[in-house]
Amino acid sequence: MNAQISSFYQTVTKQCSNAHSLRTICELVCRNLIQSFSINHLQLIIKSNNEWKLLLELNSKGIQYYFPPTIIPTANEYYYKNIHYYANKTEASIDIFKNYRYILVPLKYHAKIIGHLTIAAPLTSTLQPKHLTILTALLATEITAGLIKQTTKSHSLSRKHAEKELLSSKEQQQSLLNYLQGMHEISFQLWRSNIMKDMLFIAVDEGKKRLNIDRMAIFLFDEQQKMHGTFGTDIQGNTVDEFYFHSDIPNQWFASKTLKDKEYIAFQENTPLYHDLQQIGFGWSAYIALWDEDTPIGWIACDNLLTGQPLRNYHHQLLKQYGFIVSQHILRLQAADTLIKLNHDLEQRVQSRTKALNKANEQLQKLSRIDALTNIANRRVYDETVMTEWRRANRLGLPLSLLILDIDNFKTYNDKLGHAAGDQCLKTIAAVLSKVERRAGTLFARYGGEEFVLLLPGQDQQAAVNNAQRLLNAMHKIALPFPCLELNNNAPAIVTISIGVSTIIPSQTTTYDAFFKHVDTALYQAKAEGKDCFRVLLPELSV
Repeated sequence: MNAQISSFYQTVTKQCSNAHSLRTICELVCRNLIQSFSINHLQLIIKSNNEWKLLLELNSKGIQYYFPPTIIPTANEYYYKNIHYYANKTEASIDIFKNYRYILVPLKYHAKIIGHLTIAAPLTSTLQPKHLTILTALLATEITAGLIKQTTKSHSLSRKHAEKELLSSKEQQQSLLNYLQGMHEISFQLWRSNIMKDMLFIAVDEGKKRLNIDRMAIFLFDEQQKMHGTFGTDIQGNTVDEFYFHSDIPNQWFASKTLKDKEYIAFQENTPLYHDLQQIGFGWSAYIALWDEDTPIGWIACDNLLTGQPLRNYHHQLLKQYGFIVSQHILRLQAADTLIKLNHDLEQRVQSRTKALNKANEQLQKLSRIDALTNIANRRVYDETVMTEWRRANRLGLPLSLLILDIDNFKTYNDKLGHAAGDQCLKTIAAVLSKVERRAGTLFARYGGEEFVLLLPGQDQQAAVNNAQRLLNAMHKIALPFPCLELNNNAPAIVTISIGVSTIIPSQTTTYDAFFKHVDTALYQAKAEGKDCFRVLLPELSV
């Protein structure tokens, strides 16, 4: 399921980055839910004008998108909750009904529930609400931004109405046209800015020039309702960085008028003017509230400290409209930052899981090449290595030596002492004999049961014989007790091994299978001639 979820989010993220409308985003999310999780039907409701309304629905007719959102039908062909249920629902839930698992997940924006997504998944689906956390965050952000754009459009009607009233004189008409053209140009510049700090600088610097305002500053609020500076204007009229500034929201007339009374603009004549909370003069002062629906996100502050010029009547509407424009771009970039963070978090999670998977695969690969009991190379490693070395020796005309070891009377050992003791015996012998020959290229492996092999690439027969003797000596040195006292010399019985030895220079007329049988024959000769010894057989010219 984790891989399926990751694939789903990668696809949605890539497609959403190219989408230009809320409808497109909603529909592509719906299509990907159908494709990735076999969703049969769903319903997306949002809170619009303080009422729960239907925005998106997947039903037997297909994907249905409603904008503006429509009233939720009282009867539907599927199992959905009524409006009162949504009004009180704050946490995700799963309902099992008939042939589907209904997963309901709230859409939250700034900790406020703005909608609910209900998905009908098959009963066999393992999809959980936690898998939809990133999706609902994305939808909440895009829905909020979409509604703000719609609100801005509706407010543009107010601007048009204001324009008609401002055509009383040619001078006012020309001024208004200049200001409107200036706002249009500023808006275009703001749209081209993809960095919050750059956008805020343009909003202040160009806003003063285009709207003929002496001083302008933008302040933003945080979640603790603290006020933070961005860019402002000094007492010489220069646009300056004021990110150093932060304070509690002051208890002034404009705070009450804009925040408590929820008005878009507060204006006062003949009032003290401030810079860094210090009074520096008198004149008119205006504060334009920036809103995210019912939540204040900041102010635009303006005054006429430098020239003392009065505001014209139409400036109220222009500044209010300018506040809408700046709010829209702040929310747009905040949503973009949120999406970038979500993408980054998703990439980090994918990288982390990929790294863990690679590590697990490496460990699995390592375990698949180690004998579980003796912790030395297993039969698989030997089979791969011997064929590689056979081909290399054949190509370069080098000798290849092989020793096959078998523990003598091991069945008797198991029968007398039990399989646990037999396993421990194998571990001890493997640990000791694997250290006898450690030169590069050599391989000591468990072949199966009580049999081991020692592969000596590039070593001739004399080297093989020397290694066989060293192996026997190592066994005598550890002197593992054998459960038998029937020795003629009264010496304690110990575990011994028999070894078959042979060396070959591979050629076109020889085969590995025949060579292995040849070494195995040498082993049986050692067994037949008393055990606890090794026997060497020279390979035939054509094996």
